[in-house]
Amino acid sequence: MTSSPVRKIERITIHGVSTKQQLRQHDNYKSLPLHPPQCQPHSYQSQFTPQPNTSTNQTQTMSPKSILVLSATGNQGRGVVQHCLSAGHSVSAYVRNPASSAAVQLAEQGATLITGDLDDLESLRTATQNVDAVFFTEVQTGNRELDLKRMENVILAAQESSTISHIILSTALKTGQHESFPGWEGGAHPMKEYWLQKHALENRVREAAAAKNGGRWTIIRPGHFLQNLLPSVRDFMFPGFKEERVLRVAYRAGTELPLVDARDVGIVVAAAVKEPERFANKAIDVAVEVVTVEQLAGKIGKVVGEEVKVEFLDDEVVDGMIKEGHLGAASSRWADEVPGGDGVSNCREDLGALAEGLTSVDAFLKENGKEILA
Repeated sequence: MTSSPVRKIERITIHGVSTKQQLRQHDNYKSLPLHPPQCQPHSYQSQFTPQPNTSTNQTQTMSPKSILVLSATGNQGRGVVQHCLSAGHSVSAYVRNPASSAAVQLAEQGATLITGDLDDLESLRTATQNVDAVFFTEVQTGNRELDLKRMENVILAAQESSTISHIILSTALKTGQHESFPGWEGGAHPMKEYWLQKHALENRVREAAAAKNGGRWTIIRPGHFLQNLLPSVRDFMFPGFKEERVLRVAYRAGTELPLVDARDVGIVVAAAVKEPERFANKAIDVAVEVVTVEQLAGKIGKVVGEEVKVEFLDDEVVDGMIKEGHLGAASSRWADEVPGGDGVSNCREDLGALAEGLTSVDAFLKENGKEILA
């Protein structure tokens, strides 16, 4: 079996950088996790608790479905576990440390914990038996070669599984549209590797599903994660917010960001497992609302009862950082130039009534207001 030449690039979502008056923070900004256009922070403990599946009618009228969730203790993974449990699916959560608080929480909610890591192909082969579907996200530890191997391990195990018929992957909005991005044709786009990696990974999943008899794929492309406003990720992305209540960003004023609660990826996954034909061989954009950084600051301020300001890094400073190879600055410039509003309209069109269940920006802020200030 051969795989596409997938290449690894780290990512985050909303970038906190110092203003021109605070360039002493410039070196610290260079070391931040790198984004576009989302991230997968693992420190946020979801407050969402699934309702126990007490309905007998549901299990009597349709066969129960089962899913293996990889990276189950991440924000997306936890949301997938929780929503799938609420939908009545049987969930196996693949975790490295079953004694961690996040893993214990999943077990208490009804998930079956499977201990293993993505380096262990044999463990993955075992885990992918006796389940109908598998969900995973791009691996991003910072070690490109190992991460490529880990992703291939997941795909290979899913392809070889005698029971899995549905491979579900989460990537990012705009994946596959890279040739339309401003500056792409010149061949020196600062985010070239990032987008080619995502595109290759999606294609690899399509290939794996096509190689299976009756195999299906579903690709979910979420926008910027609202969890990036929460500690400790927030402290990397918005240096000084805790002390000064200022969002320092490399975006230009007025740039619109398509936002989504990472947990809501689980809404789509649960529906895809329940109705595989509806979501078979489709890519689904997931974003609930488009807001500017200025509007986001206003929303935060209204919820927490304090003024939240925005400070924008000057263009020449951002340009300099891009020339130095800083992907975080490059991703902010990319967001300036590539509107994401169609992610929201596409989401509503593709999901229909399901889109009404997505967490609004205001609802997320109200739920997490105290944590945002912590």
